[in-house]
Amino acid sequence: MLEVIGGVLGVFLMLLGFVEIFKHAVLLILRMKGEKEIMIVVPVRGHNEEAELLLRSAAERVRWAGDMRDSRVICLDCDMDEETRKICTLIAKDYSFMEIRTLPEFEALFSDKKPLYPIAQQEEDQV
Repeated sequence: MLEVIGGVLGVFLMLLGFVEIFKHAVLLILRMKGEKEIMIVVPVRGHNEEAELLLRSAAERVRWAGDMRDSRVICLDCDMDEETRKICTLIAKDYSFMEIRTLPEFEALFSDKKPLYPIAQQEEDQV
């Protein structure tokens, strides 16, 4: 009986190891070149029962992406209710790269910074 349990546990751990190796191989192949910045925006409106699932899913995408220097998850407050805002605030505290912004704050992020696509703009300037 103990041998069967040990065998099942061994097979499970081997499969888990293969999944991890596959994950790292895929991430190595699909690794982004150049600037290492990713921003995932999760808009939340009104009372959203799935706000926690959406934010944690976005956070895991950023974590799966690997060595992203300036990665962020932004929970965009599109008039969400108080209960949903409390849930989003609690989840944002769990992740250092997650923040909650209102629409005017989100727009201000881009008005103060350099263009999002500087290479395309340089090509336009040269033409």
